Amino acid sequence: MRVYSYMAAAALGASLFLTPAVPAFAAEQMPAASTEASAEVTLPYTYTSQQYGFSIQCPQKPVGVIPANLLYEDRKGEVLIFDNEEYNIKYAWVVLTDAFDNKSVPDLNKLKPEEAEKLLSAIMGSNGYEGIMLVNLDAKNKAIYAVTAKEVEVDEDGDGKIDGVAKADTQMAVAFFRTPKGNRYGVELIDNPDLRASSLVAFQKGITTLKDVDTKQVKNSKAVKSSKAADKKASKKKSK
Repeated sequence: MRVYSYMAAAALGASLFLTPAVPAFAAEQMPAASTEASAEVTLPYTYTSQQYGFSIQCPQKPVGVIPANLLYEDRKGEVLIFDNEEYNIKYAWVVLTDAFDNKSVPDLNKLKPEEAEKLLSAIMGSNGYEGIMLVNLDAKNKAIYAVTAKEVEVDEDGDGKIDGVAKADTQMAVAFFRTPKGNRYGVELIDNPDLRASSLVAFQKGITTLKDVDTKQVKNSKAVKSSKAADKKASKKKSK
């Protein structure tokens, strides 16, 4: 169950940085990022999760990080919040681990074009996406990338017939992929109330930087830095 204060929907967007691996579905309706916005966006801050063992470059240091299960029941991961208004999340990245079933989603890097189109068509048909495509995160790794629809047809009385339209307050961009180690990630962009070109480009750049990290190494590195800082502080006190 989602507990956003607005209607949450996972969305994909057309990317200037991610080269489509197969023809996109409804790509003409997907939010596009301008060349000007692409040139201006930078990712100066690297966030590292000791709990889940990943790092990702961000547009800024998060103002807060909360467990993903506060937004999605029974899901693992973290929500990197960049902007909020009290309890309303205005701008954030949701990083989910074990984000999809290993058996239902095959190795995206080994799919033939016709297999990819069949897979994307099935995913789009069951999730209410406005557009979906298979993209290249890098030369060796592919991802499923999509944007949710602003309007979704619904069966209101359960008779199997479409008889209503649900309108979302906002859209989201999402990406699903495996890392070289085989870990299954889902990353979602929350940008409320509208997807901005700058946040979309930052998200597109950001997902290409997500990687697995050795949490023990991270902890040891922080311990060494802390020890050096303490030694330096003690040395200054002695010199006085």
